Amino acid sequence: MDDPVRLEVAIAAAREGGRVALAHVGNPLYFKLKGRRDLLVGASLAVQDAIRDVLLGACPDDGFVGEEGPEDEVLPVDAERLWIVDPIDGSTNYFRGVPNFAVSIGYRDANGFRVGVVYDPSRDELFSARSGDGARLNGERIHVHVAGEGEDAYELSLIGTDLPGDTEARIKAMRAATHVANRMLGLVMLGSPALGLCYVAAGRTHAYFHLALQLWDVAGAALILQESGAAFTNGGGSSWLYSDGSYLASNGRIHGGMLRLLRAALPDMGAARPDMGAPRAD
Repeated sequence: MDDPVRLEVAIAAAREGGRVALAHVGNPLYFKLKGRRDLLVGASLAVQDAIRDVLLGACPDDGFVGEEGPEDEVLPVDAERLWIVDPIDGSTNYFRGVPNFAVSIGYRDANGFRVGVVYDPSRDELFSARSGDGARLNGERIHVHVAGEGEDAYELSLIGTDLPGDTEARIKAMRAATHVANRMLGLVMLGSPALGLCYVAAGRTHAYFHLALQLWDVAGAALILQESGAAFTNGGGSSWLYSDGSYLASNGRIHGGMLRLLRAALPDMGAARPDMGAPRAD
């Protein structure tokens, strides 16, 4: 199956997941804490099952990794063809009825990430990309935005971020946010990293950073960023495929400045670890 067909499969899966998510707004089935400020909403499992059924119904030999599942589940991270899914990115927003959450789907094979889809069902906004074909929002091409030249490129830039749940990481994130906010036009917290990254790709914001994400938080948006002309790295400025959980996306123009601001706040940020999104070496 070629990339254009897989993109259509991913879009169908994202829309079906979004339909199930909207059907459970106000009735999330149940909720529990997976960790400090890390909320599991029962509807996430229903959404993930709906997405899996569409993806594996069309691509039965592919591997599937979803955020939700048993802690002892064996993940097929070495699969030659792998779907990586976050069924509800922004679960706290979803649980509280804040319409800022998304379905995120990324696909990679031995050559790297080939397809990415992030769907905001509340606004019916579908961000998508396939390798080499550009990034799109509801079918229309999108590109990053540069706010100005020289110092204006910083002073006129709107930056997105979100806070980790862990208390120590949250303190660090607030320190980093203060450094960034003092230099930029403004700072917004969105509650959905996948949408935060896609907003950079669409030129709505000029950068987005986070200190503690997992692969499923970024897998859908990574290719969308790349195809929109964005820069996307780990917090140390190296490949995003090898991260300590910190990530930075930007319009490219302010990427170096953002890295310097983040390092000034957190000198040890960005120590790399291999992630399961990296292509296989064989």
